[in-house]
Amino acid sequence: MIQLEAIDRALGRHGKAPEPLDIGRTVAERDAILEQTLWFPERPIPTGELANWAVAIIELGKEPAVLTAVAVVETALKMTVAARRDVDFVKKVLAELHVWIKSPKTNADLKRLGDLWWSLTRNRPDDAHTQLGDAAVMAWFVAGYDPEGWGNPPDAPDRVVEWMKDAADNTTAVVDVFSCVQQAVGAVNDSVIVQSIRKAVSIWRDASAAGCRGLD
Repeated sequence: MIQLEAIDRALGRHGKAPEPLDIGRTVAERDAILEQTLWFPERPIPTGELANWAVAIIELGKEPAVLTAVAVVETALKMTVAARRDVDFVKKVLAELHVWIKSPKTNADLKRLGDLWWSLTRNRPDDAHTQLGDAAVMAWFVAGYDPEGWGNPPDAPDRVVEWMKDAADNTTAVVDVFSCVQQAVGAVNDSVIVQSIRKAVSIWRDASAAGCRGLD
């Protein structure tokens, strides 16, 4: 299990320069984890430091997984030609994910998130079947749940959190997000993608320390 001290060293917290992330595993061990956690095995696993961060994010849990998934898709979007036909689709998904991140996570918020499932799985524009489009869909999956398999969330507010632990246990899908983004922008841009992960994880670490939640 990766230690928060290793994460903080990689982030350059406490006044120190950032270091490459050390997850305490060999490349073979790391890649075996990634191959087992891909939701779509035909996708290539992430490589380089992006692969290390994928393993670390899985271990850190749901909230940092959502934040980093959104962050890397947003970064890839900024590197994409605005005239591409998948851009509007990706922007729509990201906007909905920000609504979810900033929401109080009530039953109504969950239903709004779940409703997006149908447009993603049934009505996605043909032009959005791209690596960037797939990255956005998988980022939603990290945050969301399958309403076809789980139905509507419980009406009782005190049951929602526990229900989400089962219904939205999709943290490992961050591996697919990182894979799609790396393929979309090319491994030559890994440093930019990794920097967006570092920023998102730093925000999560600060929010956790302050007892807050969310991404600015």
